[in-house]
Amino acid sequence: MRSQTAKLNTIFVIVVIGFAYYSARTTSADPPKRATELASNQAAEDVLAEIPAVPFLTLGLISDSAVQTELGLDAKQINGVRTAIAQVDESFWRLRDVPVKNCSTELETLLTNLRRSLKLELNSSQLDRFDQIMLQARSWKATVTPEIANRLKLSSDQVSRIRNLLADVPRQREENERTLAGLPAVDQESARHRLLRAESKRFADVLTAQQQSQLNQLLGKPFDLDRVTKVGCVAPELRDVSAWINSQPLTLLQLRGKVVVVHFWAFGCINCIRNLPHYDSWHEKFAKSGLTVVGIHTPETESERSLDNLKRQVNERKIEYPVAFDASAQNWKAWANDMWPSVYLIDKQGRVRNWWYGELNWKGATGEEFFRKRIEELLDEK
Repeated sequence: MRSQTAKLNTIFVIVVIGFAYYSARTTSADPPKRATELASNQAAEDVLAEIPAVPFLTLGLISDSAVQTELGLDAKQINGVRTAIAQVDESFWRLRDVPVKNCSTELETLLTNLRRSLKLELNSSQLDRFDQIMLQARSWKATVTPEIANRLKLSSDQVSRIRNLLADVPRQREENERTLAGLPAVDQESARHRLLRAESKRFADVLTAQQQSQLNQLLGKPFDLDRVTKVGCVAPELRDVSAWINSQPLTLLQLRGKVVVVHFWAFGCINCIRNLPHYDSWHEKFAKSGLTVVGIHTPETESERSLDNLKRQVNERKIEYPVAFDASAQNWKAWANDMWPSVYLIDKQGRVRNWWYGELNWKGATGEEFFRKRIEELLDEK
């Protein structure tokens, strides 16, 4: 009994695997005037919801090299997995800001297609191990789903108790943070682990010894989820650009091996204009280190639809990096963009790692500092 509980305490704590679909998605504190209304923030949804949703989590985990190594995939299988991901990647990306309840059917279809493709590439042992890692990442929230609750034969009372514990996690963690803040820095890390183990034990104590044993079998051996790189989809390729300013035509494929900032703007948008000095400073500071900034000008007003007006604005504002004129809004649509300005950070493998909607420093926000640090980190990645 003690060893079973200890194992649960070790590998089944409340965790959130962020990926770009959730924690890497960052917005300004208040939408700028040119913003259309965003879908309701996932962070404000039911605390019991699995975030990221299982389809997004599946895509994020199978995309990760640490998970692929854990599964023992060979080069051929890795290529097959990449092909499977490519078939659904952009569709997942376009749903990133849609509340899950509003796109559940589409997500389930994408998940079904992805799982079907993975079954062609992975053997049964690899699929079983992947399901174990998935369950570890889903954590205790998974136990109250019909799928897992039925397998463990949880009573309605047990499900209710686990749901109550889950609902109490935010309050409990706020209390834990206050406790940690009162400790010397050298003691905080060990204390944090003790508090997480205590949290997990509260959940484990709801289960019988047999249920704990069954859950241990479903979880398999512990996998260090901290090894997972939090990434999003491969950035949609640039398309149907009407004209390029300051550059020959570019593709994101050409820019693989570089860190890329893509920002959507319009020269008549005051919030966009307030962001421009930040992009200029990144270009000036990091271009020689491997950063490429690309501005995508998607017009809204008649004045903004004039290429001559755009060229004049780029010249007057001394913008030196490449600017793509997205006259027909094809890139705006491909990225499922919904706001001027929006800025996206892409790593050397072409994957979206972070994004920000609105002014970077809107009402005291520290978006410019955040992005500058992330650019430095991604430039250092191998």
